[in-house]
Order: sequence, then C-alpha cells, then structure tokens
Amino acid sequence: MEPNTSPDPVANYRRLRKDGALNEALRLARKVVPILEPGQVAQMGKLLQKDLPASAGLAGEGDASAVEVLLLGQCTTTYLPPVVTAWAWSEGLRVSVKDGEYDQVLQELMQLSPESAPAVIVVLPWHQRLLGAGDRGTVERVDDEMAFLKQVWAQVARLKSKLVQVSYDWVHPGPLGYSLSSRRGGTVELVQRVNAAQRAALPAGAYYVDLESLSAWRGKAEFYDERNYHWLKQPFSPAGLSRVGRHLATGVRALTSGRRKVLVLDLDNTLWGGVVGENGPHGIAVGGTGEGQAFTAFQKYAKRLKDSGVILAVSSKNNDADAREPFEKNDEMVLQLSDFAAFHASWDPKPVRLRLMAKELNLGLDSFVFFDDNPVERERMRAELPEVTVVEAPVDPDLYIRALQESLAFEAVDVTSADTERAAQYQAESSRRASQETAASPEDYLASLGMKAEAQPVAEANLDRVVDLITKTNQFNLTTRRHSRAAVEEMIAAPGTVAFAVSLADKFGDYGLIAVVLGTKETGEENALRLDTWLMSCRAMGRTVEHWTLNHLVHQALAQGYDAVVGEYLPTAKNVPVQTLLADFGFAAREGRAGESMLKLSSYSDLPTQVS
Repeated sequence: MEPNTSPDPVANYRRLRKDGALNEALRLARKVVPILEPGQVAQMGKLLQKDLPASAGLAGEGDASAVEVLLLGQCTTTYLPPVVTAWAWSEGLRVSVKDGEYDQVLQELMQLSPESAPAVIVVLPWHQRLLGAGDRGTVERVDDEMAFLKQVWAQVARLKSKLVQVSYDWVHPGPLGYSLSSRRGGTVELVQRVNAAQRAALPAGAYYVDLESLSAWRGKAEFYDERNYHWLKQPFSPAGLSRVGRHLATGVRALTSGRRKVLVLDLDNTLWGGVVGENGPHGIAVGGTGEGQAFTAFQKYAKRLKDSGVILAVSSKNNDADAREPFEKNDEMVLQLSDFAAFHASWDPKPVRLRLMAKELNLGLDSFVFFDDNPVERERMRAELPEVTVVEAPVDPDLYIRALQESLAFEAVDVTSADTERAAQYQAESSRRASQETAASPEDYLASLGMKAEAQPVAEANLDRVVDLITKTNQFNLTTRRHSRAAVEEMIAAPGTVAFAVSLADKFGDYGLIAVVLGTKETGEENALRLDTWLMSCRAMGRTVEHWTLNHLVHQALAQGYDAVVGEYLPTAKNVPVQTLLADFGFAAREGRAGESMLKLSSYSDLPTQVS
C-alpha cells in the first residue's frame, strides 16, 4: 500500500478504495465528514453512495442495513442525496437516499404503495406559490399552502412512513424592505405565518427542520445562492446545502434510532477552569466574572439538557476525592453530584472507563456523547470507540455551548414526560446496584425489589411513548421494526390484534413504561397470533419482566381464541441478547421458516417470575 502523503481526506479515501482497504476508507469517511469543506462533503457522499451498499457492515460502524429515504421538494433536490448520505454516515447511519422530480411532491407520493414506501420521507417546500404574483391576501396564501401540506401529510400517513418536514424560508425581505416586510403582508410575514401554521398542525411523531433558524445561524447571504435557483431551481449555496443535508440526516437518525442518551463530561478546564488537584475546590474558575462565567453558562446548559432527559456522566483523570470536592464545597457550582448518573474519576484510559460506564448504565456505546477539552483524549476516544460521538471542543470555553449545540447529538422528535423523568430513574438504578452488591444471591436481590408490573392497551394516551420505544430500543428487540405512529395506529385497529405496553415499579422507584408487545392475526390457515414486535427497555433486562410479559401475552392470545403464537427473530448487530429468547421460552422452530418459531398455547404453563 502506498504511503499516505495527501492532505485531502477525499483523496485519501479514494486511495484506500483503490488499494482494496474499503473498511478503512469507510472509517476514515465517518471520522472526517464533520471537518470537510461543503464541496468535499458532496464528493465524499457520492463515493459513499457507491461504497456503502457494497460493504458488509463494520463492527462499531453502524448496521449493515440501510434506512431508505425519499426526498421530495418544491425545489430541485438532486444535489441533496450525497450530502445526506455523507452526514448520516458520520453518525454511523447507513441510508439509501433517492429524490423525486422537481415540484412533484403529491404526484410522487400518490404513486407509492405502503409496501414500496421508504422508511422516511423528507418534504422540502419552497415559497414560489406562497410569494407568487396574484391578488390573494395573506390569509388565503397561508391557507393554500396548508391545504397542500395536509394533503402531503395524509399521503405520508397512508404509506406509514416517518416524516421529516422542512419549514419555509425567505431569502431577502422583498420590495417592502426590512422594516415593513414582517407586517402588511410582506415576504417575512407570509413565511412566518405559514411556518407557525405548519408547526401547529404538524403530525405527531414528525421531525421538524426549521429552515429559518438554520439560515439565520449562517446568515442568508451565505446560506442561499440566487444564481443556483435561477439556473437550477436549487436555492442553496454549497455551505447551505451541506447544512441542510446535515439537519436532514439528523432528522432521519432521530426518527429511526432517537437522540443520543448520555453526555459524558470531563471536569478540569471543561466544567471549570483550572486543575482542581492543584488549585483546590475554591481555586478553580467558575462563577464570578470573566472566564468563570463561561463555565457557569456551560454547566447551566448541561443542567437543562439533563432536565430534558439527557443522562449526565463524568469521566475525569483525577483522584476521586479531589474530583468530588468542588461539587461538595464550592457554592458557585451549578451542577451537583446528584445530577450525574455515573461518576468516574481515576487515572485509567478514558475509553476503558467509558466501556465500564456503558455496562453500568446498560446502554450501547452509540448512546454516548463525549465532551473533553483535551484534544489527545478526544482523538483517543475516536480511535478506540468510534461508536461514541466526540464533540470537537473549542479552545475558548465561551464557545462550549455552541460546539455542543452544533453537534446535533441531542436533537429529538419530541421530549416526553418519560424523557424528563429519566435522570431520576437512573438515580434509582444506582440505588438498585448498591442493593444488589449486598444481596446474598441474585434471586434474593430480585425478590427484595418488590417489583410490580402493569399491562395497558396501546392507545392514544401512551402512543407517543410506545412509538418512542419502538424507535430507540435495540438490545431487547426481537425484530427491530421501526414502525411509524400511523403504522402502529393501523395495527392496533385491526381485528385480532393483541397490543399492550408494560410499566414497572419497585421499592426504589417507577421505571415508567418499559415494554411493548404488538401481535397481529397470522395470515393463512393457522389460528395463530404473529408476534410482530416484542421489545423492552434495557433498564428492565435481567429482572424476569420478560417472563411476566410472555405470561400476559399468552393470556391475551387465549382470550382472543388463538391456538398458538408465532415468534420471529431478525438479527441485528445489537439485539444479540434476545437471540435465544424464543427458544428458551419454549418456542419450537418452524420448518422451512428461517428465524420463525411457534409456541403452542394448549400446553403452556406460566413462567416463574419475580414480578407481580
């Protein structure tokens, strides 16, 4: 293999491909996309569009299966698929992106069937009709756009796809100028009104890309290119196109796997200025004036993330007692020890500690976001644990919030009550671990918890949480089918369906809703219930909740007159923990049906469980 002498990452990628080192090339691409120039992102995306389907999937580099995405726009979308592909791959997500014809949104959707529909549909409106000539008033123009969008959304629901909806935007304020355009029916007022109406009517479970905010962040003069629109009907500059593609990729990730779950923070020169081991708990920079204010602002931001459901953790190279002192003794600290679900201060390599943390929290490594001021630590984390999202922390702590925000790691479809309660649930889990360490046996520990489960039908009241679990759950998930809200609604309305969710509580607290079962009537001659989805939060694994759930499923199936339950295991890189679940529970393999097995209900006896 020739030595690497090129400073151009795209050229390096091509060289590795030529030398037959495709896996290494893909790893390089995932690492460098965030630092590429906009034009290079598009180039890399075109290469990835060719190479990702041909690769077998790398350990720690995303699943081998690709999420199918369809881009539909009232402007030209031809240039977006490679950019979305590149940005999605930078997050470890394989996508297969196609785009429709120019301004044929409804027509394209109406030609699709639910069987041929992609997993995610992106709708990118443009303002040619909203701002077009004619004597329509402001209200009529907004109503016309909303009527069109509601038709589009109805088609997406028919197809049971998930939706990424992009907002409208204005490029310049129009003939009324900056002062009047936001009133009197000007360009800015029309765009703001239609966007407000769009947000108010947005279908539940959709991901929203606020184009007004994106262009404002970069500045419209840099974000858009009028020449591109006049010649190509594509309104974005190269920088704008890359930024839109990045946010669309984030939307696909949020819809198909959820937001990242854990923010792992360094301490010295990250949560405070200075080194606590040298300066002591009162000698660090936090609060006060100047530099200390930057660290206080960052702590406040982290605290707000925690309040939205993000789990906070610490990984610091420090003596444990020194690392804890500022939280215990410095009144300027915003964050407290109780805000962290895991606190690791030692001299071990940070990737080693993060692996332990993942095991401790029972979460996959791709759930973690690492923020550390030390570039050596960041590079080591990227090299050893590529699944972890590593934020490129700037030298200036005043820019920490901006860097974390722009990582897009915690973008979400919605924040539910279950999310806001998550931090307290992980604090309760810490108490459970302490109790487990003193128990005489695993059986005694489970019995001491006093676990109580409750099954509730899947219905409007819990549908958001059910879809959230379907989107996010990877380990205990037999089929990993990422059903949309519309698909679940259709399923539970069908005759013969068994659909329920399980909540759990014990003496330490409430786990909330932690399991989902969706079963539909088997087609064919057999009087069987097909187990479409059985998943459970990793927080409840190993507590015999799965035994209780199967008992309840069998009782529900018998009540509906079924003779058997057909189960299915579809392997992924992450659901290995349930590989033998069905066989362990008495399901017999079906001859000629790979991955399928059947449980005869006539001979079923309830499984023993520590859950009441």
